[in-house]
Amino acid sequence: MSRKNISKILLVLAFVVSIITVISLLLFWTKKINEEKKIDELRKELLKVVNKGGEEALLNLAGVPLKGIFYDEDGVVLFEDDSSWAYSLDEKENMRAFDKAKSSVVEIVQDKSLSSSISGCGVLISSEGYVITNGHVIGNGKDISVNLYDGTSVGATLVGIDTLTDIAVIKLEKREKKYIPLEMYSGSLKVGQKAIAIGSPYGYSWSMSVGVVSGLNRLVYTSSMLPLTDLIQTDAAVNPGNSGGPLLNSRGEMIGLNTAIYSTSGENQGLSFAIPLETVLDVATSLIKNGKVSRGWLDVLAVELNSQIAEYLKLDFDEGVLISQVVPSGGADKAGLKGGNEKVGYGQSIIYLGGDIILEINGNKISGYSDYLTVLGSYKSGEKVSVKVYRNGNIVTINDVVLTERSEENSRWIIR
Repeated sequence: MSRKNISKILLVLAFVVSIITVISLLLFWTKKINEEKKIDELRKELLKVVNKGGEEALLNLAGVPLKGIFYDEDGVVLFEDDSSWAYSLDEKENMRAFDKAKSSVVEIVQDKSLSSSISGCGVLISSEGYVITNGHVIGNGKDISVNLYDGTSVGATLVGIDTLTDIAVIKLEKREKKYIPLEMYSGSLKVGQKAIAIGSPYGYSWSMSVGVVSGLNRLVYTSSMLPLTDLIQTDAAVNPGNSGGPLLNSRGEMIGLNTAIYSTSGENQGLSFAIPLETVLDVATSLIKNGKVSRGWLDVLAVELNSQIAEYLKLDFDEGVLISQVVPSGGADKAGLKGGNEKVGYGQSIIYLGGDIILEINGNKISGYSDYLTVLGSYKSGEKVSVKVYRNGNIVTINDVVLTERSEENSRWIIR
């Protein structure tokens, strides 16, 4: 073979090798770019997991057995035999919740002529300075001032009080710096989840106590015998000065408004109650918009059905609300609802048996007082409802029952 042909062959081989090299490099870089793209996408997804559930969620996703995460001043520590740990996962969670909420919690100060004292707390719900609290914290609504977490004090005016739920709204005076509203929780609650209370018990400002949601949908009577429904029960320590402060979840979001404790001594005994957030916001919205809250009410004297009454009446069910009496010429009376005629003693009260037993209102099942109060509270006075009742062995539906306005007085028309 001539040198000329050999040179040609070598040139062709060199060209082929060059092409193969270029193609290989292109494939390598394409693969590298795709891998980096996938890694970047994976990194973003994993970051979402961390932001939502913390490092623990990421490790759980990877199937890594974990007894706990601890934190020191430099970051995350995962080794359980490291004596330099500073904070546990639970502690870190509590700290984050407090830091998130602290600037949205205020102390409410009532000027009692000779001296001023902290009467309770409140929660900022808007950057304009609207604050929700308890009615009993506000008192007569005069000479209100508010202490903020940054150490400043501002004046406040009363917007309105709803005496039936003990919820009040005040508005802080304007200032250049915007107020920081508390973040609200929009999900459903479960017994056992963390519950955090922030307040000023006995004047100890911005104190935090931690417990769990120990019960839901509780019916509680105030000292003036007004019923409060759907309350959140918690074992987080709540004492005088916590009233009107927030109950938070583990993320520092508001789930309720601390309002009452069960106590034989006037101090915390591990049983306190908060008004659920939905109720608080509904009432606050009405107070800000209208200065009052309108609720529908049946003008009847009601008794919660129980097994004792059911057995006496020879009923095969023990759920519902018995109508003991109706207000003459009221909406219930005009629509045809019937009260009882058999007078009997019931505890320290007198009731009348034989009247209608309310089973449903506008298709909503009425098992007892909680359902009865909750359903009626979703309607306004003057509205008409249909009421399904048990009457002398039959199920009867009474239509176009006109509701009256619920007041403090007629709210007591339920026999305990």
